[in-house]
Amino acid sequence: MVETTNFLRARKRLIVAVLLVSTAVALVCAKVNTRGNLVVAGAATHVIIDDPGPSIVDRRALADDVVTLQERAELYGRLLVSDPVLADVARRAGIAPAQLSGVARSPGVPYTFTQPDSEVRAAQILDSRAPYQLEMQASISEPILSIYSQAPSVGEAQRLANAAVLGLGDYLRSLARQEAFPDASLPTLRQLGPARGGVIAGRASAVIGALTFITAFALTCALVLGIVYVRTRRRRLVAGSRAGAPTIAEPEGLDDWPHTTRVLPWMIAGFIAMLWLTPFDKIQLAISTPIDMKLDRLVLPFIFVVWVMAFAAGGRLSPRLRITPIHVALAAFLACAFLSVVLDARSLNRTLELDLALKKLPLLISYMSLFVIVASAVRRTEVRAFMTYSLVLAVICGIGVIWEYRFKQNLFSVWTERLLPPGFRYDSSASTAASVDSLGRRGIVGPADVGLEAVSMLAMALPMAVVGLLGTKRRKERILHAVAVCVLVAATFATVRKSAMLAPISVFLTLAYFRRRELLSLAPLGLLVALSVSMLAPGAVHSTIQQFVAPESASAATTRDRVADYDAIRPDVWTHLLFGRGFGSYDHFTYRVLDSEVLGRLVETGVIGLAAFLLIGVAVVFAARSTIAGRVAPYAGLALIGAAAAVCFVVVSSLFDVLGYPHVTYIFLYIAGLVAVVVQPPAPPPLRLRLVPRLGRDHAFVRRSATRKSPAMRGVH
Repeated sequence: MVETTNFLRARKRLIVAVLLVSTAVALVCAKVNTRGNLVVAGAATHVIIDDPGPSIVDRRALADDVVTLQERAELYGRLLVSDPVLADVARRAGIAPAQLSGVARSPGVPYTFTQPDSEVRAAQILDSRAPYQLEMQASISEPILSIYSQAPSVGEAQRLANAAVLGLGDYLRSLARQEAFPDASLPTLRQLGPARGGVIAGRASAVIGALTFITAFALTCALVLGIVYVRTRRRRLVAGSRAGAPTIAEPEGLDDWPHTTRVLPWMIAGFIAMLWLTPFDKIQLAISTPIDMKLDRLVLPFIFVVWVMAFAAGGRLSPRLRITPIHVALAAFLACAFLSVVLDARSLNRTLELDLALKKLPLLISYMSLFVIVASAVRRTEVRAFMTYSLVLAVICGIGVIWEYRFKQNLFSVWTERLLPPGFRYDSSASTAASVDSLGRRGIVGPADVGLEAVSMLAMALPMAVVGLLGTKRRKERILHAVAVCVLVAATFATVRKSAMLAPISVFLTLAYFRRRELLSLAPLGLLVALSVSMLAPGAVHSTIQQFVAPESASAATTRDRVADYDAIRPDVWTHLLFGRGFGSYDHFTYRVLDSEVLGRLVETGVIGLAAFLLIGVAVVFAARSTIAGRVAPYAGLALIGAAAAVCFVVVSSLFDVLGYPHVTYIFLYIAGLVAVVVQPPAPPPLRLRLVPRLGRDHAFVRRSATRKSPAMRGVH
């Protein structure tokens, strides 16, 4: 009793010391990152480009006259952002020319033509560092030029916008004198009232300070506690090896899901069903909220609250946090994401992209929270049931995809619209199911948003069917798993995407690496799968293969765009090499659509962030490898499923931006959570002060339970 009391006192002193040190470090970092003026103000004014003499507003003008003036307005907008005109504007505004930059937007230009290449992007990065900026936007149908200015204060922004009109007039008159052109014949710049402005980012200091404090505090706490944990664990291992005391294992096989009254496993099962069977990212509250309250953002916080309550209540059945390499990899990536935003927060605030990053960070936290909940609330003896449950849901999803391919009807959208309760709305406009891409492929998406996402979902479920087929001897189960393999493969090809070949191949190569001989025994199944795919999705295999072997495949728009991305992001990569420009801050609608999560991580989180992202998949394989190699039934097959899903996730990450599509990210992370449960041996129950009087009775219960092996554990030794 005395030793326990001393241990608790020492732990409290350690926690207080860590909190004090972390708070001091966080305050210093927040103060440094919020120094200076972080206010960003803006102003706007509008100018009619008019003929000299009577205004076009006061006379009857022909359509050709309006078109001519509209084209001249666009020309003047581009002229205004040239260096000579910007110099005149800076003189009028009373600022140094080096502190002013400008950009002109062309109306009505297809988005593909506005994506900057490496040279244009390098110039954009250089211009974004200027404290004073101008943006020109000509109207697409009227001779009106809109001028938007940005400055550190409202007065300076208004003065800069007004100076833009005056500076343009000065330059036109100067050019006319050089060309001996009469001033009276110059087009007239009629400003529609003085510039009006306001503060765009007035709370930047508070936002950046809070984000910096939270990040620095969490990283310091994690670093100090990690060092203490490693040292304490090393001492315990040495002491345990000397004493030779056996580890007390928690009882397993009792009250397991689905034969349980525990709430958390059932809530997790419901969330998993939502991932596989509903387009939840298109379902949101019908009422207006500051952020889009989509279905997963409503359900997951509720599960998290129940998890926190169960964890705080303690006891033998409470969730258990066990640190695995997968936890470490996910924590490292989360830290890199926050650091990337904190380190570049001042620049993101100036370019008005900080809010975009702040919206993406909570989404990343929600992804990670699902992993933590699954890895701590699910028992080892429940993992097989959850894998089987996931396979059933994946087969249903695959049948829906095949139905959509054959009958051009998305069942998931149909039953979502019919069963949606009041208070929610389904955004059918966001669906790409009825769209046709540049290659003439119809969108086959199932419950996902794009075909690539559907392929990734089905491919990550494929090892569940194959490993189940390898691990069972019962004829009925072998038939069911063979049918599941056929359905999943046929569904992936039904999307008619090139990834329908790449993603399943990565799965089979991973399975072959760990189970070569067993996989060769399934060779006759290949013929059955080929026949089934041809029957279930006729023509899909031929269309998919044709995209690889066709003469014009290398020059297809999707291939050209991906190749062009590599050179286009070079300025961003070299500008922020280590930690990137900020997680979630690369706006696809402003810059480029990066059809690769690998490129997105390289731009937004730098080389270190990309390495941390790839480390997640590597950590899953590394953690599962010893369990797979040991062939410890019944967990070796479950670990193999997780390893194959991890390799598949890494492969598809190079094909599209997976973190932007929640179905595939959620599914991978809950599978990774199940792997974390499998690879980590049961830990002894935590010692709590309020349980000390009952310690003898609890140990007696554990000893009695340890002598009775559960059905899942029989035959292990």
